[in-house]
Amino acid sequence: MTVTTLDEGFPAEPHPEAHGESVGDRHRKEQIALWLFIAGDAVLLVLEVFTWIYTRALNTDGMWRGAACTAANPCTDGLGNPLTHEVAKANPWYSVGVLALVVVAAALLASTERSARRRSGQRVVSNTAAMALAALLAGIALQCYQFTALPFSTIDGTYASSFEFFMGSTLAHLFVLGLVAVGVWNRARLGRYGDGHWQQLRLIRIFGVWIAASIAVLVFVMSVFS
Repeated sequence: MTVTTLDEGFPAEPHPEAHGESVGDRHRKEQIALWLFIAGDAVLLVLEVFTWIYTRALNTDGMWRGAACTAANPCTDGLGNPLTHEVAKANPWYSVGVLALVVVAAALLASTERSARRRSGQRVVSNTAAMALAALLAGIALQCYQFTALPFSTIDGTYASSFEFFMGSTLAHLFVLGLVAVGVWNRARLGRYGDGHWQQLRLIRIFGVWIAASIAVLVFVMSVFS
């Protein structure tokens, strides 16, 4: 069996899990699958942003943030209770803090790829992956805490429900990237990224950058268009 040498630094041996398929061929298939996933997630991101901007502009019955609600002229929340004041804005620094931690985690995941490509050693890759995981766990904890620190509940107007939906979307993405980081750390700890086998880390770097970018968009919309 003849295997064509690849020009992207991939080992030129067959993939251990696919008969006759090289590492490069397997990586290209995985990369296509990743980009298809990112494309689908990007559609959801666009829909989220569109919903926020559209409902904010529409402002049905003045209930984006209840700007017209007063004690003399109360509005009605989602449970039929009177809403007698404008809904307060959420503190944007919690969201900015979560974003900062995700950016740090994405940068560290990218660093694991560079370390593996340079064959820096199992310990370097494992420790970098562990730091990325720690940053993501801190981001998850901060995002969960933000839910408890909101000055409103989900039923207090469209702004409140949209804001919590954005936070839920961010938390879901953090959980997914966190699971990926657990896998990276475990495989690095076991030495699976040695001898030039860094291809999966390239995909994880792309995925981490996408997650950080998508969360940045949500944080920007929540903070600027409130």
